[in-house]
Amino acid sequence: MSSISKSQQEISKDFVTPNVNDALQQARQVLTHGSVDPGPNERLLQESTSIKVSQNKQDKIEVVIRRSTVSHQNTDDESEEFVSYSDSELYGPSVGALPRMGSQETLLGNHASHTNAKYRRKHGECWRKADLAKDETDDEAEIEVDVKEEECLTDSGGHVVMKTWEARWTAQDFHYLPDWLQDNEYLLKYHRPPLPSFAECFKSIWSLHTETGNIWTHLIGCLAFFFLAVWYLVRQETHIQLQDKLIFSFFFVGAIVCLGLSFTFHTVCCHSKQISFLFSKLDYMGISLLIIGSFIPWIYYGFYCRIEPKIAYIVMVCILGVLTIIVSLWDKFSESRFRPLRAGVFVTMGLSGLIPASHFIYTDGVRRLIDENAFYWIIAMALLYLLGALLYATRTPERFFPGKCDIMFHSHQLFHICVVCAAFAHYYGISEMAMNKLTASCPTDDLIGSHIKHSLGGRFPRFLPHNYGAGNDVF
Repeated sequence: MSSISKSQQEISKDFVTPNVNDALQQARQVLTHGSVDPGPNERLLQESTSIKVSQNKQDKIEVVIRRSTVSHQNTDDESEEFVSYSDSELYGPSVGALPRMGSQETLLGNHASHTNAKYRRKHGECWRKADLAKDETDDEAEIEVDVKEEECLTDSGGHVVMKTWEARWTAQDFHYLPDWLQDNEYLLKYHRPPLPSFAECFKSIWSLHTETGNIWTHLIGCLAFFFLAVWYLVRQETHIQLQDKLIFSFFFVGAIVCLGLSFTFHTVCCHSKQISFLFSKLDYMGISLLIIGSFIPWIYYGFYCRIEPKIAYIVMVCILGVLTIIVSLWDKFSESRFRPLRAGVFVTMGLSGLIPASHFIYTDGVRRLIDENAFYWIIAMALLYLLGALLYATRTPERFFPGKCDIMFHSHQLFHICVVCAAFAHYYGISEMAMNKLTASCPTDDLIGSHIKHSLGGRFPRFLPHNYGAGNDVF
């Protein structure tokens, strides 16, 4: 490294020229803030900015930012000398347009210049000019900047600068991503670079990268639950009344919102730091809504004939859900180092379902829990959620095979699959519960009295056929 440092010192004066430095800094502003701040001594007459994202045959995603400006500039402008060429200066992660201003002046003389600079680096090393490299076959990152500048005088003595710069780079390796995109260090390649355009983010759905599986697993799941909800809510069914459709709507809304926000987050998380943090919070909020929406039908049909515990447990779940949402809105909650905490918060909320389940076992017994409350399906759902949370928190299997699960079968994808499968298992379970309760009648007051010995023994009478006796009052 001492020899590298010496060579860098020798070229520090022209390693990055002022015009190339300006282009790099403006590209950074485009990618991080959505606009470029004009210089202190320039007045923009015309400005245009464009971003293009493409993918080559080697699955490398390339970003090209091009900006053209026409500006009045004072002749005493001074360029700042660029002396640092660390990774943060050369490579940074945003696109805006400044207002156009008209100009009818005639251009007289002109002076044109053209600068092209290319920088490359190997993993773990510093950036270097491409023409200084002896062997570039194993380089992992490249930046190229092309600057064209033309200075003209106007008939009124003004100084007009017409400038066009183009910056292009490939950035898909984990170590070259900005900090806010470095979420999983075991996924080494195939990352998307910052794409400060929602259109480009959504276009990337069709490309292969680390988020492709995360996007499609929950996009497909979201669409599946949307069509399932439409089918369930509009079908004609004798036993399903409006209130039952309303109860199921809580689950459908929770599933659709959760999977939809998750799909959206994984699509736009590379847009910018602000957008990534915003949608990560919405993603966590969606998880809480799914948990709430899953509990409500189970509690409603589990305590179908008992109003007090039904209301109490639904209120409890809603309060826990709101508290979880508040915790998830904490800024640091989305940071990578709090991954185990995130998993723990949602698992804890899910395990709160043991409280109403224990109540039901105490009053009705295990057999009725198994026979009438879809116990096995609920256990399957819980195991799938716990498995997904465990894989997510421990980053399994990619932690054991770094770089081997970048596209397929990494922990977040498996977590998504577990969530979708668990949601379908829960739907089947609560559907079975609903049919059990809707095709039977709640016990009447006199029937409860005749079977008081069953309640004292820890059991309430089983549901009766719908045509039993004349009384079907619900207490």
